[in-house]
Amino acid sequence: MADKYKLVVIGAGPGGYVAAIRAAQLGIKTALIEKEYIGGVCLNWGCIPSKALLYVAELKRTIEHADRIGLKIDKVEVDLDKLRKHKDDCVKRLTGGVGMLLDKAGVKKYMGRASFVSQKEIDVVNEDGTVRIEAEFFVIATGTNPMDLPMLKRDGKLVIGAREAIDLPRIPKKMAVVGAGPIGVEMASVYNTLGAEVTVVEIMDAVLPTLDADISAAAEKALSKQGMEIMTSSKVLSATKKGNKMELEIETKEGKKEIAFDLVLVAAGMKPNTSGLNLEKIGVKTDDKGFVKVDKRMRSNVANIFAIGDVAGGLLLAHKASHEGIAAVEAIEGDSLGADWKSVPYAVFTDPEIAGVGMTEKEAKASGRKYKVGNFTYRGIGKAVATLATDGFAKVIADEETDEILGVHIFGPHAGDLIYTATAMLEFDATAEDLGHIMAVHPTLSEALMEAGLKVNKRAIHLPN
Repeated sequence: MADKYKLVVIGAGPGGYVAAIRAAQLGIKTALIEKEYIGGVCLNWGCIPSKALLYVAELKRTIEHADRIGLKIDKVEVDLDKLRKHKDDCVKRLTGGVGMLLDKAGVKKYMGRASFVSQKEIDVVNEDGTVRIEAEFFVIATGTNPMDLPMLKRDGKLVIGAREAIDLPRIPKKMAVVGAGPIGVEMASVYNTLGAEVTVVEIMDAVLPTLDADISAAAEKALSKQGMEIMTSSKVLSATKKGNKMELEIETKEGKKEIAFDLVLVAAGMKPNTSGLNLEKIGVKTDDKGFVKVDKRMRSNVANIFAIGDVAGGLLLAHKASHEGIAAVEAIEGDSLGADWKSVPYAVFTDPEIAGVGMTEKEAKASGRKYKVGNFTYRGIGKAVATLATDGFAKVIADEETDEILGVHIFGPHAGDLIYTATAMLEFDATAEDLGHIMAVHPTLSEALMEAGLKVNKRAIHLPN
């Protein structure tokens, strides 16, 4: 006999577990299915553990350059065992906390792989057998996983993905990172700081190629300054295992190169986790890449089945998944708003940090509208001068006629924290003048955002206009 619920959420990442908790708050009898770990990719081998490692890497770089301000330290050494333990402790604490929240909310958890039997039934299979579950509604929140490249198959030893990279199997002498998106540049930063000689290979003409061009250029300069070799407009043609090394043939702007590496990290994109769900059997439509097609309420073409987070495509961001989970559950209960926010911020946790929201300058230009830009360097900010953060800047893009903010991009320490203000401004249709009018505490880095708003209309105070 089948277990029965009003809602079943498949996948316990930041989209799925948030959806389940919100459903329970609304009085919905809810079950949550997870094949591996509560917390999903984000808490177990994505957002959280990578930030633990990036924090240590940032501290090491800061200490190594502290003699500039009179702090003398002979040598900074890394204890990999303690570093791994710190990372694992962070994961254990946060996943345990999520499990407790689900229990307190009254969400029933099932561990196993889910597969649709019909539009209102799934089987959950684990080592103990199969459980049949019936529900009125389903939310698919199964996320994505790293893509392989045809010539570079992950073996967990010489060729790894982000999951293995987080566990710091070893610090190689020479390492290649294939793909200069957020995952690639973040892990390149970690391994470079811990002592590896890192080469980043990116097929596009810039690192972080989807970001604003000024941000991409600043990031490439910073990574190069930290000692990494950056190969843009380059691609791996072939890979050959030679002993305990992997030799890559790389086509670059200067011609073909053959380079042997002790470790290769493939960070070339993500693919949706829909295999095994039996979506085709129940008629759920996906796009040509396998992402589930949804409307603004996160509903698929099958009325009682929703999809949220990475598996539904768009920006692959944990916070976006969480908000989509709430939107889907509230839509089930009759709320008509859906996923109706206009501002979805992003962050990349390199050193310095990067964050943004809204249009890039390229997107503003492509939209056909006239726009204006305010760039304000951190060199004009007292806190930045005092804390050696003068390489940073804030950039505001606004409509030339209405002054409405179209996009904000920040390069510098704490960018991921500062972007929250800009996100609120965009969400509520604020103008560059509004941003410049709001007081920033002095001395803080947030003054750069205020001044960039003023700079849009040539009113900045602490730099010439």
